Amino acid sequence: MRVFMKKYGDNILTFLLLAVFAFGGFVAYFFIYSRQISGDIVFYFSGLLVFALLVLFVKYRREVANKKLTAVLSIVESVGSIGSFELNMDTENFYLSDKSASFLGLDGRKEVSFLTFIDAVAEDEKTSVYDFIFVQCAHSGKNILIYFATAKDKRLLKLTAVPVFCKKGTVRGVQGLLEDVTEQVKAKQEREMLFRQSRDGIAILDMETYFIDVNSAYELMTGYTRDELLSKSCLELTHKDDLSGTMEMMKKLMEKGYYDMFEKRCVRKNGTYVSVQMNLTMLPNGTIMVTTRDVSEIKVYQDRLAESEKHLRQLFEASPIPLCLIDDRSKPVLVNKMFTEIFGYELGDMNAVKTWWHLAFPDEEYRNAARDRWKDYTAKVIRGENPHPIQATVTCKNYTTKEIVFLYSVIDNMGIIAFYDITERVEAENRLQEYISIVDWNVLVVRSDENAGMTSVSTAFCRLFGYTEEELIGKPAMMINHEEFLRDVQPFVMETILSGRIWNGEIKKVTKNGDIVWVQSMIQPVFKNGVRTGFLSISTDVTDKKRIEILSVTDKLTGVYNRIRLDEVLSAEFVRFKRYEQSYSVIMFDIDYFKRVNDTYGHLAGDDVLKSLARLIKQSIRESDIFGRWGGEEFLVVCCGTDIEGAQNLAEKLRSKVEMFSFPAVDRLTCSFGVAQVDDAGTDNMIKRADEALYRAKQSGRNKVEI
Repeated sequence: MRVFMKKYGDNILTFLLLAVFAFGGFVAYFFIYSRQISGDIVFYFSGLLVFALLVLFVKYRREVANKKLTAVLSIVESVGSIGSFELNMDTENFYLSDKSASFLGLDGRKEVSFLTFIDAVAEDEKTSVYDFIFVQCAHSGKNILIYFATAKDKRLLKLTAVPVFCKKGTVRGVQGLLEDVTEQVKAKQEREMLFRQSRDGIAILDMETYFIDVNSAYELMTGYTRDELLSKSCLELTHKDDLSGTMEMMKKLMEKGYYDMFEKRCVRKNGTYVSVQMNLTMLPNGTIMVTTRDVSEIKVYQDRLAESEKHLRQLFEASPIPLCLIDDRSKPVLVNKMFTEIFGYELGDMNAVKTWWHLAFPDEEYRNAARDRWKDYTAKVIRGENPHPIQATVTCKNYTTKEIVFLYSVIDNMGIIAFYDITERVEAENRLQEYISIVDWNVLVVRSDENAGMTSVSTAFCRLFGYTEEELIGKPAMMINHEEFLRDVQPFVMETILSGRIWNGEIKKVTKNGDIVWVQSMIQPVFKNGVRTGFLSISTDVTDKKRIEILSVTDKLTGVYNRIRLDEVLSAEFVRFKRYEQSYSVIMFDIDYFKRVNDTYGHLAGDDVLKSLARLIKQSIRESDIFGRWGGEEFLVVCCGTDIEGAQNLAEKLRSKVEMFSFPAVDRLTCSFGVAQVDDAGTDNMIKRADEALYRAKQSGRNKVEI
C-alpha cells in the first residue's frame, strides 16, 4: 500500500481536489440560479472550494520547486565533475546519476542498495560516511558536507546532501551532489610545492598586511626567519621613503583585486635594503599573495643605462652572461663579448631575425616548436606576467650544441635576452642517470618501509632472484631469506637495525626456483627529519665465494667439517674461553676394527660406513655442537658451552646409538670414545688428553667412553 501511495498518491490527491472543486462550483451555481439550497450549505461548500484551491496552489508551488530543483541538478551535473544522487528512505536504495555511478566505480547502475553504496567507499571511511548520511542527515535532518575516498581507485569525492521532508515533517529521503575533487587536491598540493620551492620570494598577508606565511626564498631575501616575519607587518619592511607609494598601491589592490609590477625598497634585517618588484593578488579566502623578486641588480643596470650609453655598453660587454639586445621587431641590434665566445656568432651573422632562428635551430621541426614557445614566453613577459624561463638546445657556429635557458626582459621598447649555459649541468644530470642505471643493473638494492615491506628493488635484484618488480613490491623483504637465516640470524638483524645501527653480514637466500644464493649485505635504517621511515639494503652476490668456502672446510666424503674447520673452531672457542671463561669439551671417537670392514667388504663399503656414521652423529647432537672428521675413521665433536660431565653423557648417548644402528653391508659396528675438557694448558693439550682417553677405551675392551 505504501509503495502504491508513493507512486500514485499525488495523482489521486489531485483528482480528489479537482472533484471537490467541481462539486463546490456546481453547488454555488445551483444556489445562484435556483435558490433551492440553503445559504449555510452554500457557505460550507464555498469554504471547501477555497480550501481545495489553496491546496492545489500549494501543490502547484511544490511541483514548480521540484522542477526547479531537478533543473538545477541537471545543470550542475552537466558542468565539471559533479553528479547527483537521491536516497529513498522507504526502500533504502540510492538513485545515482551516470557521473555519480562512475565516481563510485558503479558504471551503468542507476539504482543500488545502501550496502552497495557503502561498499564503494574506502574501508576506513565506511563508518563515518554511514553516520553522516543516515544519522546526521536522514535521521537528524541536518545538511551535510563530507569528503571521502572511494574503494576502487581511491578518488577523493566531496558529498553535499540535504534532507527531503514529507508533509508530516519527517524525512522521506536525502538528495545531494557528488563532486570529484581529486585533481583539485592534487593541484593544491602542487601549488604548495611551487610556493615552497619557488626561487622568487612569496609571502601571504592578511588584510592588515601582517605576514601569514613566507617561503624560503623570501626568508633569504629579507634576512628574517619565517617565525620572525609572522609577528611583523609588510609595511615594517618597507623603506620609509616608499611608504606613501606602498599605501597607495594597497588601496588600488583593494579596488582591483590585483596589482602588477609594483617596485619598492625592502629593508633587510641587517639594515640594508634591496629593490624588489612585487606582484600582488587578492586570494578568494581574503588573504593577499605577494610574489617578490630581488631586482636590485636590474635597478643598478637601469640607473647606469640612464646615465650613459657608453656605460651601458661597458656593462653589457663586461657581463659574464651572454646577452643580446633586440628592437621592437625582435631584430638583434647588439650582442656582448660573452655571446660571441659561447655561440661563435657575431652581430653581422644575424642581420635578421629569421637568420638567427635558422642558425641556432637548423632542424625545421625543432625550430618551429622552439619559436612557438619563445613567442608565448615573451608575450607573457610583456603582459607583466612572470612565466618560467624556457630551455632549448642551441647550435653554435662550430656546429656544437649547448643547452641554454633563455631569460627575457623589456626596457622601454628594447628587449634584453640573457642566455644561461647549463650544458655542463645537463650533462652531469645525464651522467647521474647513467650511473643510476648502472647501479640498478649491477647492484642488489632493496628499499623497504617501516614495516619491512619492499617499496623498490633494483633490476639486478630481480634478475638474481627470478622475480618481477611487481611480484616483490609490497611483500616482506625477508620473504626470500632461507629458513635457517630466519631462525638463527634474522632476530639479531632486526634488533640491530631497529636500534638505529647498521648490520653487515652474509644472508642465505632462496630464489624463485628454489636455488640457494648467498649475499653479503649492508642493511641500514633510513631517517627523515629524525624519524625512521624505512630501511635500505645493499648487497653483493657471494654465492660462488661461499660455495668455495664451504668446500674448503667440508670433508668431501662425509659432508661434515674437515680438520681445517675443526682447528678454526677450536682456536675460536679457546679465545672465547680465555675472555669469557666459557667452558667447552671435545669428544674424540673412531670405529672399532674398521680395518676389518675394508678388508672384508672393500673400501667402497668402508666409505658407506663412514658416511652413515657421519649422518647418524650429526642427527644426534645439538645445532650448537661442531662435528667433523679428524682423520681416517676418527671423528671429533666440539661441545660448546659444555663441561666434561655433559660431554661424557653425550658420548655415552652416541656410543649407544652407534651400537644399535644397522650399517649397510656390515650390519653392526661399535665406536670407542675419549672425552676431555678445556683448561689453561690450551687446545693441543685438550686434544692430547682426549686422544689418550680414546686409547684407554680401546685398550680396555673397546665400545667404551673414557675421560
